[in-house]
Amino acid sequence: YQDEILGNVHDNMKAKTVILNHSVTCKLYHGRTYKTQNLLEMIGIDRQLRLSIILQIVQPNGIASIINYPRSVDKYTRFLYFRYQSSIESCHPDLIKRQKLDKLFESDPRATHVITKIIRGIHAVAIIQLPHDEQAEIDNLLERIRASLEHKENNIPMTSKDRDLLSRIISTTVYSNIHTLSEITNIYDVWQKILQIRDKTKEHSDLVYILSPIQQINLENTVNNINNTMLKEHDIANFENSLLQKLSKLRVLNVRLNHELPELLQDRLEEPLTAAQHSFLEIEKLYDNAMQQIGDLLVSFRKNQVEINSVTEILNSDVQDTIDASTRRLTDISDDLTLKGNLIKQLENTGFEYYDAAKLGLTENSNKQFIEDLLLKNNYNKLFFCATDHLKQQLSKQWNTFHSQMIKQRQENPELAIIYVDFTYTKWNLKEMILLPSKQQTINIPQSNDEYINILLLGESGVGKSTFINAFANYLRYDTLNQAESSKPYVIIPVSFVMTINDEYDEEIIKFGDIDSNEDHNNSGQSVTQQCRSYVFKISNEKKLRIIDTPGFGDTRGDNRDNVNMKIIFSFINHLPYLNGICFLFKPNVKQLNRFLYSCYTQLFEFFGENIRDHFIFCFTNARSTFFAPGDTRPLLQSFFNSFPIKDIPFGKKNTFCFDSESFRYLVALQRSLVFKEIERDEFEKSWIRSVEEAQRFRNYLCKELR
Repeated sequence: YQDEILGNVHDNMKAKTVILNHSVTCKLYHGRTYKTQNLLEMIGIDRQLRLSIILQIVQPNGIASIINYPRSVDKYTRFLYFRYQSSIESCHPDLIKRQKLDKLFESDPRATHVITKIIRGIHAVAIIQLPHDEQAEIDNLLERIRASLEHKENNIPMTSKDRDLLSRIISTTVYSNIHTLSEITNIYDVWQKILQIRDKTKEHSDLVYILSPIQQINLENTVNNINNTMLKEHDIANFENSLLQKLSKLRVLNVRLNHELPELLQDRLEEPLTAAQHSFLEIEKLYDNAMQQIGDLLVSFRKNQVEINSVTEILNSDVQDTIDASTRRLTDISDDLTLKGNLIKQLENTGFEYYDAAKLGLTENSNKQFIEDLLLKNNYNKLFFCATDHLKQQLSKQWNTFHSQMIKQRQENPELAIIYVDFTYTKWNLKEMILLPSKQQTINIPQSNDEYINILLLGESGVGKSTFINAFANYLRYDTLNQAESSKPYVIIPVSFVMTINDEYDEEIIKFGDIDSNEDHNNSGQSVTQQCRSYVFKISNEKKLRIIDTPGFGDTRGDNRDNVNMKIIFSFINHLPYLNGICFLFKPNVKQLNRFLYSCYTQLFEFFGENIRDHFIFCFTNARSTFFAPGDTRPLLQSFFNSFPIKDIPFGKKNTFCFDSESFRYLVALQRSLVFKEIERDEFEKSWIRSVEEAQRFRNYLCKELR
């Protein structure tokens, strides 16, 4: 029912070893054929045992582990099969002479058979994956190797050119009854190893066990009642074909999703790939549970406890339909991702950069102008080709025309960057393929005379980056708190914060501004800002500030999330024409710096180079409590910079600015009709005046001193 070696017969058996002179079987199979579609059958395992292995009733080892071969078999796959029987060890003649055999087996009443013969030798299959070119030349070499093994010819010449050809084989996986053979990963060494050990029978291993049923040895004394219930050949064939198809598809999916696609995509399209990997785990769990059920039923059938219908019914159950449908769907997804990976390689080979528009954080309600602004960012030395997989498929002629046009423009203007923007994975529906800027615009000339100052804003989660942007814009707009109170707050980013009110210290949640899916205020400890987003507002008559708000580091989801956020940030700013500065936002009285700060600075220097240090700006918020000074955070930063490998990072009065966002929060709270005491209002007014002074100094630094 479930074959298992129970132990040794506790008696001295006389075994006889005979050296065999059998001929070698050595075959070379090409691709997926009738012979190679069932690998267990190819190596000579009988039907009943094959079924037990597939259902994991019996765990495969040695050459039977070929069932675990993970790759798909195609026209580039080759199988080099070798089998050689060198000796046979038998105790059967001695065993049948024994008397009182019941005493030999009564220690374990489960025993049904005894191993009476062991055939030893070499059994191996090398599965070889060829490159898509040079097949004919490599096949000729493989045939020479096969002939050498079959006829025991050690002196077949192999030139350095031949060795070089063999080294171009993509992969060689060996399954064998000899462990040292299974560890070899190139076909030349497999060939040499077999020739080396062929006549060394001590290095050979077990090939076949010959079992004799106990009742045939001693029908009178055996206590076992052997049940010879067997499945019909037709039933086994149907079982096997159905189960092997499922197993093969899942094995191929596993390799594609967890090995081939990550290598092909190179950290691109992480979201759809991760979703596909999670779906695969769910299918795999369903499959494992189903196989466990079928295996248990098959064992019960072999014990004559259930009818064959019980086994076949589960093969035709809704669960199996779900597994099949889910596997087909996931195969389609993996096919699409493979096509996308190959498209990205094709685009890059023709000079394109690939950009996944999902990183823009678009929603169904995003408008086209907003998306154009995000992509162009006042930079017309880049040409964007916006499309989706669906549009590419439906309008292939137009896609090819756009593609050719952009390559031609790049040839005419080598300084032009051409970027393929893929909207396939966005929530926003791109209805037609577009080129940005449009033909009416001149690529090298900005639309207006406004000069943009691009500043990247970085800081720990919860430090108040989004609030700082709002506060800074209001400090520049209103010189006094009276002016601000007479107007509505200038809210660039929706705000949400908790404010303590009245003498009872009640807390009120203050929200202001339109709902923005990019600002998630509901998960404490996680960054409120979900994606990079740029915000533009005038800071003088001549210049506009484009400040890029970013997800905060120190996210409670871990360092890995911080590294993912840094990748998102670099991807976003990579499409900016230039960056004027990087502004780090801190609170003035922290006890220790965030541990991710070191990695953050390291990645910034790796991305921009050492000169980026001259473009660092340091801003402190909530600075009213430290009299608008950096407070205890300053010595921590100085110590940090002193220990950092890159020295001379500027950090002084010139590039350091202190603000207080509480006066802006007070302004927002007034919109909710909250009442404050006069003394509280006086404090907010003082804070506003100092923050306006710092904002004006900051503006002058950005406009006149930062380059």
